[in-house]
Amino acid sequence: AALAETPQAPFGDKVSPAIHNYNRAAPHIATSGSYGPTALAEVKALGFATVIDLRGAEEEGVAANAAAARALGLKHFSIPVTTRVPGDAQVRAFAALVDDAANYPILVNCISGNRVGAMWALYRAQARVPAEIAVEEGRTAGLTSREAAVRKRLGLPVQAQ
Repeated sequence: AALAETPQAPFGDKVSPAIHNYNRAAPHIATSGSYGPTALAEVKALGFATVIDLRGAEEEGVAANAAAARALGLKHFSIPVTTRVPGDAQVRAFAALVDDAANYPILVNCISGNRVGAMWALYRAQARVPAEIAVEEGRTAGLTSREAAVRKRLGLPVQAQ
């Protein structure tokens, strides 16, 4: 009952183009590509409570976005995905955050959405969603060039891109 009362992530028609490649992956979780520190005011106004950034600390805008998020009262977490696909520890850390209703609604981002899509696919697969469906969900969340590596990690045939 409490989860039904938790604010949800908005649908894409409520989000401006300032939040690149936005997608509502689940009722309480949305995904996106890049956005700048000034777009975080919109993220806050849309009702998000938490931001999870999958970019590496050395990438442009990471520190500024973290500071802006915290200044606005948003929870900010960093799970840097600097390899082709997230590792087991990264997927577990992600799962701990997205499975905690105290963090809802959550916006997960990287530069394009590709790392987000990879993370989402692996997260959903570890949650026992059939692997092919998890990959399809990952595509919806932004998975593109990392798909072959995700498929390999999940033991699926790697399809020609």
